[in-house]
Amino acid sequence: MTYMLSSDNYCVIMAGGAGTRLWPLSRKELPKQFIDFAGNGSTMLKEAYKRISGMFPKENIIVSTNVDYYQETVNQLPMLDPQQILREPVMRGTAPSLIMSAFFIRDINPNAKVLVVPSDIRIIDEEPYREVIEKGMEFVSTNNKILTVGITPTRPETRFGYIQIDDEQKEEMFKVRTFTEKPEEEFAKVFVESGEFYWNSGMLMWNVQAFIDTANSFLPEIVEQIRRIFDTRHDRNARRNVMYACYEGFPHASIDYAILEKAENVYMIRSFFNWNDIESWDLLFDVSAKDSDNNVLRLKNGLVYNCRNNLIIETNNNKLLVIDDLNDYLVVDTEDVLVICRRDNETAFKKYVNESKVLFGDKFI
Repeated sequence: MTYMLSSDNYCVIMAGGAGTRLWPLSRKELPKQFIDFAGNGSTMLKEAYKRISGMFPKENIIVSTNVDYYQETVNQLPMLDPQQILREPVMRGTAPSLIMSAFFIRDINPNAKVLVVPSDIRIIDEEPYREVIEKGMEFVSTNNKILTVGITPTRPETRFGYIQIDDEQKEEMFKVRTFTEKPEEEFAKVFVESGEFYWNSGMLMWNVQAFIDTANSFLPEIVEQIRRIFDTRHDRNARRNVMYACYEGFPHASIDYAILEKAENVYMIRSFFNWNDIESWDLLFDVSAKDSDNNVLRLKNGLVYNCRNNLIIETNNNKLLVIDDLNDYLVVDTEDVLVICRRDNETAFKKYVNESKVLFGDKFI
C-alpha cells in the first residue's frame, strides 16, 4: 500500500538531545540518537528516517539537531541535502528549535503541513503508524489545530508522560484536556483505568501557520526574533550568523510546557501501534532481544555465568568481561567508563553525570 504524501507535507526529525540517561554509551560528542544499540548497523536516527522516508518526498524531510552533531547527521543520512539539516547553535529545548523549523519550512512553502517525530522512539507496527500519520496530516491540512499522537496504554507505566482527553471531538480527534509528566504508580493505575489518558508519543502534526500563530501567543519574543531573521532576505550564511547571535539569548523552553499545556487548539489522535520511548537503560532493556535467561547482552569478549535479567554492554575489544551470579543489573563498560548499578536505577544517571562533571570536568561526559 502506498502512503506517499503530497509535496505540501514535511517531516521534522528532532535529533538534538543529549541523552544523558543512557550515559556512558551516550556521550556529549555522540548522543543516543547516533548510536547503534542493537548492534545491527542501524541507529535511532537512521530508523526514524527509514520509517518516514516512504511517506514524504525526500526533499521535504528536515532534521533539527545541535551544531555539534551536524557532521554526524550528514554522515548518517547522506541521502539528504545538508541544507535540510538545521543546526541549533546551543541547546534551548524543543520549543525554540521547532519554531525555527517552522519558519524554515514556511520560507520554502507557506502552505506546508508538518509532522514532528522524535529520533529516539521505537515503532514496531509500521502499517498502523503510517495510517495515523496519513489521517493526522489530512486533519491539520483543513484545521488550525496542533495535533498530538496518543498511544493507547497497555499498562500503568510510570516512565512515560500522559495526555488526558476531553469529550469534545472534531473529525474523530479528541480535544486535549491536560498533559501529565511521569506520574507515580498509583496515579498511573487510575489514568489507565479511567480510559481518558494516553501515553504521550512526542509526535506532533500542524499546518505551519497555525503552529507559528500558537507559538506567538506564548513565546512572542522568540517568534518575533526568528520571524525577523527569516523575513530579512539574507543569504543562507548571513541568516545563520544572525540566528547564532540571537539564539543563545533564548530561554530554555520545552514544547510541552511552554506551548502545548497552555494552548486551547491542541487535539489528539488515538493510536494503537507498538511504541516505546527509548530514554533510559531500563526502557532499552524492555524492547531488546533477550537470551534464555532474560539477559540483554552486547559483548565483544565476554563470559557470563548464572546471570538473569541483566543488561550488559561492553565496547572494549581489548578486554575480556567475566560476570558471574548477577541479577537485575546494568553493566556498561566503555573504553573509559565502567558503570555497574541496578537496572531500574534510571533516576540516578543525572547524579552520576553531574558529579562526574564536577569532579573531572568534561573528561568522561
